[in-house]
Amino acid sequence: MFPLNFMSTAYFFFGLAQAATGYAAGVFAKQEAFVVRPEEYPHVGTNEGHLVVYFSRMGYGKKLAYELAEQTGAELFEICSTERTEGTAGFWWCGRYAMHRWDMPIGPIPNDLQKYDRVTICAPIWVFALASPVRAFCRQAAGRVRQADYILVHHTASVYENAAREMDELLQLTHTGLRSVQCRTGRYRVVK
Repeated sequence: MFPLNFMSTAYFFFGLAQAATGYAAGVFAKQEAFVVRPEEYPHVGTNEGHLVVYFSRMGYGKKLAYELAEQTGAELFEICSTERTEGTAGFWWCGRYAMHRWDMPIGPIPNDLQKYDRVTICAPIWVFALASPVRAFCRQAAGRVRQADYILVHHTASVYENAAREMDELLQLTHTGLRSVQCRTGRYRVVK
């Protein structure tokens, strides 16, 4: 028979594991319920000189992209991954790409990027670095973007200038602006 202290410790850690699992399930449920309604942004696409590019697994970056496009009239382009990114399983699959800093396969990007005076890239941060689909987009768009600024979306209170520097290197330019936004289950706070 196990000593009482061992059993108490085992029950404590079992309870802790249950609490962590419950918390994670609650967070995932809130994330998956977040919705962006494009019809609420009627002025998107009225300014042909500005393009907002975004990748958004949960919709947080998409909302920021649509808000900016609504304010400026910019056209929108969504980076679409050919890998699974949706739901809880997508979270783990994306984390695999992020940990290794791999590019994630994406669909075709616009051929005419150089026609835009300004391109804004809304990019999530995965595992403290640039999201893999955005890394792939920047690599493919290298030398074709004249001027770029960035909006970074993440869970922590950091600025992530490392991601901005990486995008600069990949795009072969120096960004003109950087906004860093902390988002926790749909609540936004500008960090920089």
